[in-house]
Amino acid sequence: MEYEQIYQGNMVEIFRIADYFYFRRANLPVREQCNGAFIVSDTEVFIVDAPPGGIEMACEVENLFHKPLAGLFLTHGHTDHVNGLAPFLERELTVFCNYRLLSYLAPEDKKYRAHFIGVDGTLKLHLAGDVDVELRTLNDVAHSKGDMFVRIPKLGIICTGDCVVEPQTAYFHGADIRSWIYSLRKLADEKGKYVLAGHGPSLFPYSYIGEFADYLSVIEKCARICFMRFHPELLDRINEERFANVTTDEVKVLIEDFFSEGSQDVLFLEGKAGKEDARRTVRMVLWELIREWIR
Repeated sequence: MEYEQIYQGNMVEIFRIADYFYFRRANLPVREQCNGAFIVSDTEVFIVDAPPGGIEMACEVENLFHKPLAGLFLTHGHTDHVNGLAPFLERELTVFCNYRLLSYLAPEDKKYRAHFIGVDGTLKLHLAGDVDVELRTLNDVAHSKGDMFVRIPKLGIICTGDCVVEPQTAYFHGADIRSWIYSLRKLADEKGKYVLAGHGPSLFPYSYIGEFADYLSVIEKCARICFMRFHPELLDRINEERFANVTTDEVKVLIEDFFSEGSQDVLFLEGKAGKEDARRTVRMVLWELIREWIR
């Protein structure tokens, strides 16, 4: 799928996907910005996510579309997606997010001008010019506790935030990988054409949702194998309090030993994410399994 580039600057590129939908490809390593989007109706513009320095998106709206900015759709609450939110709060606009994020994102100071709407389940919006937008939250924690999908039904595009990304940028702190995989399997069964991922060079085909779920499944499998090597039943019933005292060095050694075995799963992960990020992802999921056991 080829796109018409309509803007380049500040390590940002903007591509026209349709008259009412534009993909904003940003720079994560240098600017810590996620990918985003502009949804352009006949009368106003909505943006997807507010990364650090994201107030420049307001200027992009004015210069490229010559219409007022009416609102923001936030896919989740991680810093690379919301740390640019504060300047927008001084404007007359609406911020849509997962209802679980309201207490975190909405300032207690009621002097701000922006209005927040917490989404619980599915919210359908009909914008001027026959532009429909569907916002959907998840019942359980997946990538984060505040995930929200933004779907453009007519185009078959879904903005997933970091629930779907390229493997090198997957992040697992605070995630529930089992629920995450389950949610993506359900989403993959639905109809669609393209995925706008939170990080990645372009739109992915919709089938990538299932492929990413497969990738997560292998990560979970490898992390559970490593976890079982800590398990008291396999260590002569060592006191379970051991888990509360696991050190970073122990985990690193365990992960390195596991990867040195060169199993098919290891080769699969390294082929997808590279050696360093493959180890990082399994290590993060292992830590979540250890924390869950302690709780």
